[in-house]
Amino acid sequence: MTRMLGMQGVIGMFGHVSIRVPGTNAVLISPGAGSDKTKVTAEEVFVFDLDGTIVEHPGLTVPIEWRIHTQVHRDRPEIMSVVHLHAPHATLLGIAVCEFEPVFLHGAFLHSGVPTWDNPRLVTTDTMAAELAGTLGNRIAVQMRGHGTVVCGETPELAFFYSIFLEENARNQVQAAALGGAVALSPEDALACTEGTVKNERLLELVWSYHARKAELS
Repeated sequence: MTRMLGMQGVIGMFGHVSIRVPGTNAVLISPGAGSDKTKVTAEEVFVFDLDGTIVEHPGLTVPIEWRIHTQVHRDRPEIMSVVHLHAPHATLLGIAVCEFEPVFLHGAFLHSGVPTWDNPRLVTTDTMAAELAGTLGNRIAVQMRGHGTVVCGETPELAFFYSIFLEENARNQVQAAALGGAVALSPEDALACTEGTVKNERLLELVWSYHARKAELS
């Protein structure tokens, strides 16, 4: 998944991904800065306990913001995957203090809103992680002003879908500004489009398998 997000240009040098092992307190987290996100292997993945203890250390740089993952996984046990993105257009919306709006079919899930944690600093303490997770609440994503975005999903497939289309939606918003601004989907259209996308298991499988094949061939 990290490789797939790296190939999409949304995770950046400093982003990271976590996946919780079902039925356990173990969280798999991708390596930190210095690793090529498009070439991460299973041998480079950290295993954390929910309390932050490193169970398996592959000898690479520990993600400095690992608390983002352990905190969200603790607060929301239904979440199986958390992604910290440095996607350029999504980050730009945060810098410009512009709200995310669902403006196209695959961004319809954003109708529930993306709150902003008004702190551009690295998440390096338990207090900061708790504040960020509190701002996220029960939403899909939270913007970190001047920093990046955190996205979560009940499955890795959903988290991946949310991550790439959150950035595409943000890019559409930014580019549409040159034409006078984007027209947001109506609440009715957003709900209907969400039903046809993130609630469509076949579509999620198609999106995942398409990008997984590209990652395997790279």
